[in-house]
Amino acid sequence: MVLLIDPTVISRLDIKPLEVIEAVESAYRQDGLGLAEETPRLEIKIKGKDLPHIAPGTSSVGHGMVYLEGSKVFITSYAYHFDFHKYINEIIDPETGRTLAVIKRTRGAFGTKPNAIDSGMLRTGAAAAIGAKYMANRNIEAVGVIGTGRIGRGSLACLNEVCSFDRVYTHSGRKRDDAFTAFMREHISTDIIALDSAEEVVKKSDVIVTGTYSTEPVVMGEWLRDGAHISGMGADGPKKAEMDPEVFKRASRIIVDSKKCLSIGELAAALDSGAITHDSIQGKIGKVVAGKITGRDSEQDITVFESDGTHIQSGAVVNLIYEKAKKLGLGTEVD
Repeated sequence: MVLLIDPTVISRLDIKPLEVIEAVESAYRQDGLGLAEETPRLEIKIKGKDLPHIAPGTSSVGHGMVYLEGSKVFITSYAYHFDFHKYINEIIDPETGRTLAVIKRTRGAFGTKPNAIDSGMLRTGAAAAIGAKYMANRNIEAVGVIGTGRIGRGSLACLNEVCSFDRVYTHSGRKRDDAFTAFMREHISTDIIALDSAEEVVKKSDVIVTGTYSTEPVVMGEWLRDGAHISGMGADGPKKAEMDPEVFKRASRIIVDSKKCLSIGELAAALDSGAITHDSIQGKIGKVVAGKITGRDSEQDITVFESDGTHIQSGAVVNLIYEKAKKLGLGTEVD
């Protein structure tokens, strides 16, 4: 029997930020221990070939696979980006080749802001939080969120689970966003303050998450405090950039989630300009989570986690959805 899981079922699972963090953290650890394998994100653009990944005016279809040996699961993924976003995953038993489940996930069109925090937001947010958990200083007074859409929401919800901090400063990357502040106050109890510029946010924050669709840097290295950590989550392709080369030049630790990060616009610019070399990039987040690479050496270090998004990360969340649905007896079984 194959279990069919659709968005209606997923909405009933009540998936918590901490559950997603633990699932993604486990998958990263498996990767660091050599127990995970994935294909790079493969994508064919149908429209908007010169535009950034899933920007307005683009349409595309993507495909990928991941094997999580420790979780004993193999997952295929198809992504459809048109005037809607749809994801179809097949979960396969790696021992028998039998299809265990087919999962359909959806999200709103580009620019829409849903009234809840969904598993897709938490998928990215978990990565941001894990970067901070392993690479930020323990004593955090303020968190800064630049990018107040889906990534910002999921990241702040997840950071609230793994870090202790007194206040949050926010900016959309383009403007002050009081609506984000009001929304997130329903999800975390920490004081959240919308500011008038990204510069103010960076200068006041110990941990920063970037989650914009920017093609030009919105975070400058000269603004960073000593000891700051950045989880860069928004730039996910050659045409995107949130951080300038000086950010990477000042960083004593640069960790990525995959080799594909080297093609991200902001990291490629830092390499091309000579601000850093390939030797400046210490390795993958899985190695940090597995304890094979340190996240920082001193309280004064500036650290950067650059994330492109991986099938390892997505597969962990898809498997969590499957396991929760199966446990609760939800979904439809078919031959």
